[in-house]
Amino acid sequence: MKIAAIVLSGAAILTVAVPASADYILDQNQPNAYVYMAAFSQTDLAQSFQTQNYNHIAGAGIYLWLYGNPGNVTISLWDFLPNQGGTMLTSATAVGTPNSWFDVYWDPVPITPNTTYYLVFTDDNTGMGIAGDTANPYPYGCVYANAGFQQFPNYDYTFRTWVVPAPGALALLGLAGLVRRRRR
Repeated sequence: MKIAAIVLSGAAILTVAVPASADYILDQNQPNAYVYMAAFSQTDLAQSFQTQNYNHIAGAGIYLWLYGNPGNVTISLWDFLPNQGGTMLTSATAVGTPNSWFDVYWDPVPITPNTTYYLVFTDDNTGMGIAGDTANPYPYGCVYANAGFQQFPNYDYTFRTWVVPAPGALALLGLAGLVRRRRR
């Protein structure tokens, strides 16, 4: 009976503690920032991507080009493009600064590996833009830009996505340690 109480107590503690202490892991990454790919003054900016190994996403980032003024940037995760009947799965806004990575994080959102999702980018008209590469460096997606989300299949924004370790796996490891300590 005491072991069951310890296991349940440990599970409750670890379930609360794991998400707060988990480090983010880089999942998809296209780091080439060779060109000024798009200005936020253009409309309908998005990057498609596919996670290969994870069934969730916990954040995303883009590299902001050299020019403009700091301001609010929003990255939204969509299951399809907004003009194709897509549903926004999550979104986050923070202050972005030109010539730097801009990352946002959210509670992990379940996704299906090897399925295309879309990151949609907006800002509050600060003159900033997004860097990218015109040599198709990322094989699992591409750039969308301009009214109607026009596709540019050989271009990719400079972007990345983030995941967190599976909370269930970490909780089980912690519980195993509690039970093992108790038996000694």
